Amino acid sequence: MPIDTALQPFRRNLDVLPVIIPVGATAQPISVPPMTGKGVTTFLMHNPNPFWVWYAGWRGLATDMPDIKERGHYIGPGHSYIGRTQMPQWIAGVADVEPNYPILDSGGQWLFAGQRTRMVMIYGSGA
Repeated sequence: MPIDTALQPFRRNLDVLPVIIPVGATAQPISVPPMTGKGVTTFLMHNPNPFWVWYAGWRGLATDMPDIKERGHYIGPGHSYIGRTQMPQWIAGVADVEPNYPILDSGGQWLFAGQRTRMVMIYGSGA
């Protein structure tokens, strides 16, 4: 049976740079570049952190940020997710504690101070 090479679950769009989303104990809105007319339909989200992360995108202003923790998307440490995009203008992520995945030290301070904690979102297309 011939394989349709045009049919792919995800193909990165090289015309769109990855979006780097800082992740910490509080959410920090990051502007997402416009995707209209670039053939973007999907995104790949990767969480390289040693903790769980809630994330969400939205349209409007940075100050319109919705509640993210326990209401957005949830992704585990070292995991990736491919989904359909709704073309957000903003995105933010926030760390969450789970058993065996701490985010605060014994004094209640951010355990990863001085370390790069981020998520990487790559845009592309999918069929």
